[in-house]
Amino acid sequence: MERVYAFTDEYGNFGWDLNKADVSSVFIVSAVIVKASDLDTLRQQADCLRLKHFQTGEMKSSKIGKDHERRKRILGEFFPLPFSVFSIVFNKEDLSKQHTGLRYKTSFYKFLNNIVHRELRRAFKLLTIVADEMGSNDYIQSFSSYVRENQDVPNLFSEVEFDFQSSSNDVILQVADLFCGTLGHQYDLNKRTDQTPNYQKILDKKLFRVEFYPKNYTDYVLENSAVAEDYDKDIAELCFRLAATYIEKYKDSIDELEINARVIVLQYLLFRFMNNNTRTYIPTRELKKHLEHVGIEKMSDQHFRTRIIAKLRDEGVIIASTNSGYKIPSSQTELFDFINKGTTIIMPMLARLKKCRDLVKLGTLNNVDLFSQSEYSELKKFFDDAPGIE
Repeated sequence: MERVYAFTDEYGNFGWDLNKADVSSVFIVSAVIVKASDLDTLRQQADCLRLKHFQTGEMKSSKIGKDHERRKRILGEFFPLPFSVFSIVFNKEDLSKQHTGLRYKTSFYKFLNNIVHRELRRAFKLLTIVADEMGSNDYIQSFSSYVRENQDVPNLFSEVEFDFQSSSNDVILQVADLFCGTLGHQYDLNKRTDQTPNYQKILDKKLFRVEFYPKNYTDYVLENSAVAEDYDKDIAELCFRLAATYIEKYKDSIDELEINARVIVLQYLLFRFMNNNTRTYIPTRELKKHLEHVGIEKMSDQHFRTRIIAKLRDEGVIIASTNSGYKIPSSQTELFDFINKGTTIIMPMLARLKKCRDLVKLGTLNNVDLFSQSEYSELKKFFDDAPGIE
């Protein structure tokens, strides 16, 4: 199997006031994908085009700007070259609605890094990711730090490698800039105008894949998502469908405080299921903090468990839990996590109830059965049918 190289570049900036012209509505990370055997050819041919269209300077999308006719001519000359483009487009407005924690720059960049690396790792087994070591913007610095901190972890990155080059010295990084910036004209609502061509259609033959985040419920495809490798398809699809159905049923019940809180919590759990590794349990404190971010009054852990999580489960939503937190299950193992946690609570409680009943019956010569009251009929039937509980 031949090694593949991914030369990465980004478009967009951090910021959530999307009404400002200088704040991008999207953040895009693109990678020029090239086989190792084509590296020399691509560099030679791309440099010839750089000299033709940009003379002695770097090849940058920003140097073309809104001259769409010039951009189309230049792009057309790159089509025969041996590479493809893989891009991930993050819709900032949708992200801000579903994940309030991403309003913080560090969390936002960490989220981007996780997804970019995971998507590239999923697509290519033998992979080297190349980034611009001289990048001065915040994201590239975050990307570099993330890579340097994690690149020596074999079970995380497997056969993936990382390299840093200066874009001024590597023309393929400049090609990534050209194509990523072009997609910015396509998807950034603060840049696109009526005169902007349909660049996705123009670039169709060079686009290996374009992924959009966050995923939405209607076009979510499990096989192309963030599920862990050991997921169980039937269980993951069932649990996803039950959660999405609840949200669709109650999404307009914003005036009912607790129902609204349940929808928000479930949206967050599904967001993590769809856009992050599905194996991750989300701590109670993180879910409660998310509720506070969207303006819901702080609640106790007990209230959260009994009025939010328990009520969701009562409505048929399957939520796995351990001491680490909660999640939408994607495997049998996670369902057993839920059963095991429930068993450690329920069985001792049932045993104590049974002991209390038995002691009272014994001490009153069987004249008093605490479960004879009508409101305890279900308990009585349960213990009569399951006498082995101790």
